Amino acid sequence: MKRLIAIVFVCFALGTIAQNQPKLIVGIVVDQMRTDYIYRYWDRYENDGFKRLLKDGYFCKNVHYNYIPTYTGPGHASIFTGTTPMEHGIIANIWYDKNSSDNLYCVGDSTANSIGTISDQGKMSPLLMLAPTLGDAVRMSSLFKGKSIGISIKDRSAILPAGHSANAAYWMDYGSGHMITSDYYMDALPKWVSKFNASKTADKLADKGWKLTLAKELYTESTEDNTIYEKQLITGVDPVFPYDVSRAISESSYYSLACTPHGNTYLRLFAEQVLINEDLGQDESMDLLTISFSSPDMIGHMFGPQSIETEDTYLKLDLEIAQLIEALDTRVGEGNYVLFLTADHAAAPVPQYAHDNGFKVDYFNLADYKKGMDELLFSKFNIEGIISNYSNQQIFLNWELIEDNNLDQKEISSEIRKYSLGFDGVANMLDIKQLQPALPTDNFSRLAANGWNPLRSGDLLLQMLPGWMSYGKQGTTHGSSYSYDTHVPLIFYGWNIGHGENLEPIDITQIAPTISLHTNISFPDASSHKGIMLPGK
Repeated sequence: MKRLIAIVFVCFALGTIAQNQPKLIVGIVVDQMRTDYIYRYWDRYENDGFKRLLKDGYFCKNVHYNYIPTYTGPGHASIFTGTTPMEHGIIANIWYDKNSSDNLYCVGDSTANSIGTISDQGKMSPLLMLAPTLGDAVRMSSLFKGKSIGISIKDRSAILPAGHSANAAYWMDYGSGHMITSDYYMDALPKWVSKFNASKTADKLADKGWKLTLAKELYTESTEDNTIYEKQLITGVDPVFPYDVSRAISESSYYSLACTPHGNTYLRLFAEQVLINEDLGQDESMDLLTISFSSPDMIGHMFGPQSIETEDTYLKLDLEIAQLIEALDTRVGEGNYVLFLTADHAAAPVPQYAHDNGFKVDYFNLADYKKGMDELLFSKFNIEGIISNYSNQQIFLNWELIEDNNLDQKEISSEIRKYSLGFDGVANMLDIKQLQPALPTDNFSRLAANGWNPLRSGDLLLQMLPGWMSYGKQGTTHGSSYSYDTHVPLIFYGWNIGHGENLEPIDITQIAPTISLHTNISFPDASSHKGIMLPGK
């Protein structure tokens, strides 16, 4: 009898724990969002978007990426696996494969087939990611009854968060403006996705053009509308408001739509359809929905952080966040979901803009750097082809050539390092052997070690001086170990989360274990165990 009572008690306890969960986890990633965008545009945000998240949620203000390079693919993989490229293997968006001598795309999969398009834009899957994600943890913890679905304009931003066992991932086909997927997930698009595509949402949004939310004189956190630091959305047309988005699409592709805030609206509308048609948060099994807003990144690359275009993008994104929260409240119920919002990386100021305003920065001349290095190595060793590849600021040595000619690798590395440190714009260079002993203490070495994967990374790693980049003179990019690239916002909101702020240093890889602990599920397998203490209500 006592044994029976004990069994009943244990079963009751396990049932209580299982019920102590929200109905839905929502992971929002804003591509290329700097933390200072929260403060810079605060006075012009409405009350129900970012302000609501901060008023009712928990704001971690000192969150940084703990590896390099800070790119979209590694960012999404690191957020949702809870570990760094050293373990999950997504070391960049595209990297050089030492075995095949080919370039690999982080979600490219030649064995997959496109669903929803005749193009190859659907030949994608999470095949190359070496660790499971929060989505996989949700699925495993519910005996695969809970769903994991990822959506984004970009394929990698939809696929990597949702995980290997995801029910679905959807992204935009730039040729048609439709949401598509691959046969890794399904054999045909669900009827509701086909219906969404048939509604020509992208064209309807484009027809509205891109107009400013406010009067132009109210954009006090930006430069003038037309500057030399911005690229053109339409070739030959100055980058000024209003923008003819339909013309941009007709002269290019639906990628141009994603280079406007309409890309965020398009994704939010699709997210609402996912909530409704996939019945997320409607049963006893907790689900996960990941939403990655890609357009801020595309706009940032094109116009830079100082532009009116970027400021207007965030004023409009604020409204999209508000409408998304309203949809979640209506469909899932206020207090029944937990939401976090962060970014996959931040962004550097446009170097030319910084240079013109007194900063000691410039552009790194990659072509001259590689040419000079090749000439130096040939003069020293009388052999061509010692370097197989330069990509992602990593140098890959041709080990077969080195061994066949009995060359001294240490001497080669030493020559490359000496040459590099004398080149304009270089701050440091590390050999992989410097990343293998006990964890280095300086920030660049620590981030380099976390970003270095023995199966995929190069033999030497270059660090440029602060503010320097190899990029065109309009717009900006990211990828460095400096705070302008690593510092991102992090907000937790919703189920059992009270209001507060955290100023302590936090690594991006702490998000997944925090959500796991908060929702009473197992960690993703390779995840950091360092959760963040969230305040309760």
